[in-house]
Amino acid sequence: MLNEFNEYITLKLEAGEAFLRKDIIESMKSIDAIIFDCDGVLIDIRGSYDKTISKSVALIFEGLTGLKIPEDFVSDEIIFLFRRSGGFNNDWDIVYGSLMFLLSSLPEKVRGELAELMARLMHLKGAARRFLAIKEEVGESAFNVSCAELEKLRENLKGFTMTLDEAGVISVDRAILSSGAVRKSFYSLLKMFIESSGRVGESIIATVFEEIFCGPDLFEEIYGIKPEIFFGRGMICNGKPIISWETLEHLSSIVGKSKLGVASGSRFKSARYVLQGILDYFNPEARVFLDDIESIEEEYSKRGFLKVNFKKPNPYSLFKSSWSLEPFRLALFIGDSIEDAMAVKKAKMLDSRFIFAGVYKYTNLGEEAKREFLNFKCDLILPSVNEVPYVIERIKGGKI
Repeated sequence: MLNEFNEYITLKLEAGEAFLRKDIIESMKSIDAIIFDCDGVLIDIRGSYDKTISKSVALIFEGLTGLKIPEDFVSDEIIFLFRRSGGFNNDWDIVYGSLMFLLSSLPEKVRGELAELMARLMHLKGAARRFLAIKEEVGESAFNVSCAELEKLRENLKGFTMTLDEAGVISVDRAILSSGAVRKSFYSLLKMFIESSGRVGESIIATVFEEIFCGPDLFEEIYGIKPEIFFGRGMICNGKPIISWETLEHLSSIVGKSKLGVASGSRFKSARYVLQGILDYFNPEARVFLDDIESIEEEYSKRGFLKVNFKKPNPYSLFKSSWSLEPFRLALFIGDSIEDAMAVKKAKMLDSRFIFAGVYKYTNLGEEAKREFLNFKCDLILPSVNEVPYVIERIKGGKI
């Protein structure tokens, strides 16, 4: 790897390898503001969000077909491949992409029967009513799928991710419809039935995902509606803080507490549930969560603009966070995905005062994530957020 990526300096740290681009080490001495992604950076989501993706796909697929698939059918590798495309920062979109492909891959006769059911039940208001009604009518599947067929379907889904790009769900629709494997009428009906408006309470995907992730009590607290589909322990309980108090204090001593921000695609209450008081350590004005992004998107919609998407890789959240960190010379954004790296690349087109650090240790496929960051030629690559102060201090002290 040293020979292949010789534009980097490699540091052997206790937690793993770190890579620094040689050509920007001098400019890194100017880092005086730091913005953090949340999931995979501040919070270990491997047992929470990632498990929720797999469970949601399995539950919805069975509800619509009567066919049980393993709960881990959408594997860690498939989730990684979706995220690698750059357009799936929102985990609902990974569930959408998986389901649209799998359901479009059903035998034509089964698709026809499913279409009849969806058309008849489409008038039902609310995601839970539609889902529970079709689940009851479908019952147990009348067709059998062998283990070999299931494995082939999984391999096909893995291959499907290679056709996707930073357009996210748009690239899903484009790839499936352009293949000619499914009629547009069926695809449109399926999309409307399981996605609807995309809002919790109306979208089957969003509702099932959030009920599984939050658990009953937190789901009702966040969305103001009672769960009707999933009543088990929320996957959010598996989330754990990554960042340590020692790291926060160390970074504060380097750049100042008021210079720490958050630009996240997760919801504030979900992050608060896991991070607790840690979240208070960041500049409140520089904390940007999904709630804030959806609010501005809704505002644009009300004003009659075309539908806009400010979620990463759009750099909006970085800019909004950084505005409250002014004045600064150079802001380091720490993320765990290619979407994060793309957001910084786009931000730099308008403001050159951003650099990116990719962290890989708390992803399910850490070595693959490390290699993706290297291939993308990210500025800095580290095992985790907890190595950041050590590296910055060494750079600023001229020891690297």
